[in-house]
Amino acid sequence: MDLISIFGSGFGLLAIFLALFFLFQKRFQNDGYLYLYGCLIVLGLELLYKVLILSGTMLDVPWIYLPGRLHNLLVYPLLLLFFSSITYPNPRYKHWYLLLLYGFGLYALYVFIYAVTIPSQEKIQMLELFYQDKRPGPYNYWRNPISLLKSTLIPLAFLSVIGIQFYRFQKGTSDRPSLRLLNLLSLIIIVYFLFNQFSNPTYSIVHNLSGYSMVEWPVDIGFLSFLILLISILALMVNTGSTLFPSAKYSGSALPVSAYGAIVDKAKRKIEDELLYKKQSLGLTELSALIGTNPKYLSQSINAKLDCSFVDFVNGYRVEEAKRLMLDTANRSFTLEAIGNLAGFTSKSGFFRAFKKATGMTPNQFLTSQTGSNS
Repeated sequence: MDLISIFGSGFGLLAIFLALFFLFQKRFQNDGYLYLYGCLIVLGLELLYKVLILSGTMLDVPWIYLPGRLHNLLVYPLLLLFFSSITYPNPRYKHWYLLLLYGFGLYALYVFIYAVTIPSQEKIQMLELFYQDKRPGPYNYWRNPISLLKSTLIPLAFLSVIGIQFYRFQKGTSDRPSLRLLNLLSLIIIVYFLFNQFSNPTYSIVHNLSGYSMVEWPVDIGFLSFLILLISILALMVNTGSTLFPSAKYSGSALPVSAYGAIVDKAKRKIEDELLYKKQSLGLTELSALIGTNPKYLSQSINAKLDCSFVDFVNGYRVEEAKRLMLDTANRSFTLEAIGNLAGFTSKSGFFRAFKKATGMTPNQFLTSQTGSNS
């Protein structure tokens, strides 16, 4: 097996493993991200299929070989459903989108069954002729009306719906993590679509440079591997608490975006009026109860509105309090650890870490800078 095939196999298996890991972890609960994991599986299978062809391993499993070009039409309805789960958690047209997914799924099943019914010996002969590599160059898929329909017209219909949803959502939201996720997702969808549109000239350029006529498969494997890497990183980030994107635990939440501001304002007023940040044991559950909401909604609102976690939100107040205490001449005899404890931190290391994260400098460096500016 050549290096490109090994490379592609690794990314194909990675996509399927990650998707199944998160699906089993969530017990196949449909939280919106289920469609992202489904997309990873579909892309992983497409990549492994192309690896089988390029490496020649398809001769050992001819029963799965499909004569002609493989069109992965399942990607678009899956991406549409994932997109909708973020823009409209309970969309009016969700059942229609699901029907589209089931329809394309049944079509994919039909294509697979059709491929299986072709005698293996007949497909082996096709593959042997194919591997003789006597073509003058890559095939121009634009000459085939069916390929044009599957690679251009159908995807364009899905892209139009996704584009309209994105435009409406972008106009009426302040949810920065969701916007960031949708921007990246839109870029991935557009790149995937454009690659399929301009694959023919890409194949021709690579063929002219390399003289290798079977360029379609290594080019496709390289692109799909890159795409899978991006989506895998995205899946890992939303499942590991990153505040850059909306956490998977908030997907499908009934809390409307319009409620974020009111919840955050209540939390700020409560913390500031009662100096709750000085309380070392202050937690998400306690604060949410004090402002009349639940922990999930408070965490979701802070994450979306302020682009930070609950811990960073509270620590921001503590850092400002620590600054005030350090600059107060009455506290000159206090150690930095004591200052941190008075501000609400439970340990010196936690105080230093939060201070550095918020200000870009340690408490010692902050004191030095203030002393220098006042001299």
